[in-house]
Amino acid sequence: MNPPLGRDFDTALAAVMGDLAVEVDALHASLIEERLALDQGDAQALDAAGRTKGNLLDRIEKLDVERRQLDAAAGVDSLADPRWAPTIDRLRECRGLNETNGRIVGQRMSHVRQALAVLSGEAPGGGTYGPNGVAKVKLRSATLAQV
Repeated sequence: MNPPLGRDFDTALAAVMGDLAVEVDALHASLIEERLALDQGDAQALDAAGRTKGNLLDRIEKLDVERRQLDAAAGVDSLADPRWAPTIDRLRECRGLNETNGRIVGQRMSHVRQALAVLSGEAPGGGTYGPNGVAKVKLRSATLAQV
């Protein structure tokens, strides 16, 4: 690699890495906000955190594509660059936070399904599948209370 290409590559890579680090830190903060919204049962805050998380993931993906293009042009693997380590560590933290938030959402969805089954008169966990492999859902109207 000739010196100008090396210097240009390093400058471009440092810029992309810096932008990625900023976006990953914002993602981390968004995941914490999502968790707080889950804990507080705040649907509006949860929706806002979800939109923010989606936008950040889109930007992170675009920056990573740019990083990979730089790598390909220079014939290097920038993931081996030690400057990348703090961002990789933060991404691991984000994955853990996201998995925890996902488990909380899954658990709450399960509770809602169970409550709906009880309200509709079905035995919880009593769902069956039809001959085509699609879940059968019994929709029936029943009086829940009478005044």
